[in-house]
Amino acid sequence: MTNMPVCRISGQPLHAFLDLGMMPVANAFLTKAQLAQPEFKFPLRVGFCETSLMVQLIEMVDPAQLFHGNYAYFSSISRVMEQHFAQLADAVAAELLYDKRLPVVEIGSNDGILLAKLAAHAPAVGIEPSGNVAAAARARGLDVISEFFEPGLAARLRAERGAAQLVVGANVLCHIPDLNALARSLDVLLDANGIFIFEDPYLLEIITQLAYDQIYDEHYFYFSVLSLSRLFAAHGLRIFRVEALPVHGGSMRVYGCRAGAQRATEPCVQTQVALERQHGLHLLQTYVDFAERVRQSRAALFTMLYDLKQSGRRIAGYAASSKGTVVLNYCGIGPQLLDYICDNTPGKQGLYAPGTHIPVLPIEHFAADRPDFAFVLAWNHMREIMAKEQAFTQAGGRFITHIPSAAIV
Repeated sequence: MTNMPVCRISGQPLHAFLDLGMMPVANAFLTKAQLAQPEFKFPLRVGFCETSLMVQLIEMVDPAQLFHGNYAYFSSISRVMEQHFAQLADAVAAELLYDKRLPVVEIGSNDGILLAKLAAHAPAVGIEPSGNVAAAARARGLDVISEFFEPGLAARLRAERGAAQLVVGANVLCHIPDLNALARSLDVLLDANGIFIFEDPYLLEIITQLAYDQIYDEHYFYFSVLSLSRLFAAHGLRIFRVEALPVHGGSMRVYGCRAGAQRATEPCVQTQVALERQHGLHLLQTYVDFAERVRQSRAALFTMLYDLKQSGRRIAGYAASSKGTVVLNYCGIGPQLLDYICDNTPGKQGLYAPGTHIPVLPIEHFAADRPDFAFVLAWNHMREIMAKEQAFTQAGGRFITHIPSAAIV
């Protein structure tokens, strides 16, 4: 683990504003035998740099400890994301791809949910350091390299496959600890007319929704258009379009190119920058105020669950998500409040949640068990979950959320 007293973008002081306590790795689910062993934890603290305007983790876990051969998240489990990436691939093919010979490169391609769709339009290669999800993509016939994306790999790709007309990453830019190296890699790999597209959880949505559970070990950075514009400009790149997205609880998709490219910067970029300034995303005090609201949210959620449990109600967690790991550990919610967590990912079933050691059971158990309440730990999939679990609500079950505030829905 690397201690980071200064901003990893600018090298200037980083001002701590939020401490979520000692936290396990969000996706490090445990076997029963591992429950008796020491569990790795790290201080989950967040800071803001007044020079780069970047919000970032202060202590960072080594990426090799997070993205490995037993990575727990498979993108293809969500129908919503399947539709989302199909729409992205179609839009890219219709408007932005310009040479069927030049490759498209996806960083963090996971199990190939987007890569497969891009491969229908141009030579496509995925970069995925987590071996198990990369193997799932290869089993679909996709071309995937299991390495971290950095300038050396970018140079090799360009030499072997040609300059890229598109580099794309979905919910991956925030996972890269050295964003200056990422920008240098883009400069190496992109064709003169090439573009890059990244979509990640959006800082403004995190602040306005009080979505502090977006902050965990894999998310090293939390982006605004302001901060990304400064980052890319320092490397001869610029953002020419931005697009707000509903996925992951509120994301921002940015489209970029070389600074000297002929593509015009669209008015939406300056509109979004102006909105961010109105909300104070360039000011430290905004984040200090956010931290106080987070502390109030923790107290309200714990009180709600505790009171329900004291009244004899049975509560289960729904979806063993990374966000859930943060909420459960920060708020002190363990087996004393949640009987279990149900999840539809086979690799998590039969294991125990990081830090809290709540058992993770198959989704079928939830249907048969019928608890009184289900606390949705993947709140960004709330609509999808509620549509799927109509039998639960028809039988009198209720869902609980903590975003934007603790509530029974």
